[in-house]
Amino acid sequence: MRAVMLMLLTAASWAGEIFGVWKLNPARSTLAPEQKGLTLRIEPHTRGEVFTVDALAADGRASTLITILYFDGKARQYQDSGCSGTQLSRRLDSQTVEIVRNCDSGAWTRFVRRLTTRSLLILDITAQQTDGRQVERRLVLEKNKE
Repeated sequence: MRAVMLMLLTAASWAGEIFGVWKLNPARSTLAPEQKGLTLRIEPHTRGEVFTVDALAADGRASTLITILYFDGKARQYQDSGCSGTQLSRRLDSQTVEIVRNCDSGAWTRFVRRLTTRSLLILDITAQQTDGRQVERRLVLEKNKE
């Protein structure tokens, strides 16, 4: 019983640890060829989280993608420059979140975000393109100490 209580207290104390700015560690990550850098911001929202990705392409172009994660498993309308369709998000456990985007074109992307320690976040990305090719990447992010 004490072990269960300790696990619950640890999970509860880590809940707020996800919020903040996370910087990509390129040496420990599997990057797409066109990707140079990435910063992830996670902020609280009244109905979930605000998930912001600031990406830097190898050619110097910067992009920002902001989405709200509701964690209820319901598909909601989603649109960005490369995908129009639906997105759903849900918690798999106290440290793991799944985000699935299904594009009208038939392409889809699955993100699994896992907080491994208070300062290390893993983002596993599996994407299927419209031609059926599948791409997998692992991004290792470290919490910004600022």
